[in-house]
Amino acid sequence: MSDSRLTLCKCITLLYRESLLSERTENSSDLVRTVLETIKLPEVSLSLNHERELLISLRDTALNMCSNNLDTVHDKEELLHRLRLNCLNDDKLYDAFVQGIEKDMDEGSLKRTILSIRKYINDSFRENEIVKIIKDANTKLSYGREKIKSIRGFVNELCTKLEPYQIESSRKDPSIISSVDVGDTSGLSEAFEEVKANADHSGLMVTGWQALNIMLQGGFRRGEMAVLPALQHNYKTGFTLTLFKQLAIYNKPVMMNPNKKPLLLRISFEDNLSTNLQYLYQNLWYNEHKELPKIDDLSTIDMASYVRDKMQINGYQVKMLRVDPSNWTYKDLQNYVLELEANGYELHACIVDYLPMLPTTGCEEGPMGHSLRDLYRRTRNFFSSRRILFITPHQLSTDAKQMIRDGHQNFVKQLPGRGYFSGSKQIDQEYDVGVYLHIEHMIGKAYLTLQRDKHRGVDAIPESDKYFVLPFPVKGPIPDDLFKPRIDCKRVGGESIGSGNGDLIPFWCNTEK
Repeated sequence: MSDSRLTLCKCITLLYRESLLSERTENSSDLVRTVLETIKLPEVSLSLNHERELLISLRDTALNMCSNNLDTVHDKEELLHRLRLNCLNDDKLYDAFVQGIEKDMDEGSLKRTILSIRKYINDSFRENEIVKIIKDANTKLSYGREKIKSIRGFVNELCTKLEPYQIESSRKDPSIISSVDVGDTSGLSEAFEEVKANADHSGLMVTGWQALNIMLQGGFRRGEMAVLPALQHNYKTGFTLTLFKQLAIYNKPVMMNPNKKPLLLRISFEDNLSTNLQYLYQNLWYNEHKELPKIDDLSTIDMASYVRDKMQINGYQVKMLRVDPSNWTYKDLQNYVLELEANGYELHACIVDYLPMLPTTGCEEGPMGHSLRDLYRRTRNFFSSRRILFITPHQLSTDAKQMIRDGHQNFVKQLPGRGYFSGSKQIDQEYDVGVYLHIEHMIGKAYLTLQRDKHRGVDAIPESDKYFVLPFPVKGPIPDDLFKPRIDCKRVGGESIGSGNGDLIPFWCNTEK
């Protein structure tokens, strides 16, 4: 039996067996569609028409099964009858279908069979991808050598593409972020150090808005991945720049290694550093003087000194980068962090504007959106294992835009759980905390609405604390309200809460006013 016939047999059998499960929350339709795209049909000729017709018929049957609803149960006799027609006169192929479909199974046997077929299909797909990557590299090297600017770069790119397919039994499983042996007292003590750090809030990084700290039960936590989904032009860059400033000026470094230098890092894949620095300067100045600075009246030295003194007031070193994402991968991001650590820094927070702009080179391929989800997973695992807070915005999908066109009220409140993320519907399964952002307008005024999604590893909070509104000033950025009366509202156009005056600050903050 040819590889294409066997693959189609496995795919159809898998979809049938999955439809028999008593509880179905997902199936392998996306995987099967992806695999079907790799099946090459024979060229049209008199001698090969039979094979081509057979493969097309079986592929159509598989695609038809993929298009059914999740609660569809495929009828055995009807399916076998269709497959008898699809197989034409190939009795061996039809017998293979009968062996995979006809036998009745209990729930346990059904699940084991499904897992076995999924593994076979995944392994076959991965092997085909490896062959394709190596063939493409060989063609490029053999027939396009003059277009390769750097052999070293060419080899690095090839290794990065092959990395997800490597299996090395001798090295530590990269999926294992941490482990503990209960019989090892020293290892167990190290694990409880992290428990103690979470309990005494030394791992918290407070923000400059009281309502956001309440929403996050004190602030962001080192080791978390925080994602800020929003539509285009909805203050994603301004919000993350403000957070970057707030982390620096409202938190004192709590070091894991006192011999290192505490560091905050911001990487932009889109905006010029000059634009970000101007915003940062104006934000700092506005919070101190309640008005925008007159940049023309100040020298560049004055502005640089002002930003340096404010951002380093609590002892943090601060680095900002502008990177061309087309020349980077997640490995380059990781290597840059490792280089910083080798140079004596202890990174506490990294804000990337924004992660999906990185190519998914080196990530696992699969159904649509799988490689982007894998990019998030790899990034979270890397930063979590180093107890580094990682924050990035993410673009919402066209489905979310349609909600705006349809006139949905309280837009951000409708988003949690819908999976309206550009590039992948399952990004929310990878991050630790999500906060949706959206600008709304009322009577000529602008308001930033914020709605929290899940927050992994913390206690439940009232639903009312998962949503709040920050009003934009007529001119200038949204100011901080830490150590001041609260500026947030509970609805667009509503009155500011205006109380608190920092009442809860001792619980949150590891700095003084």
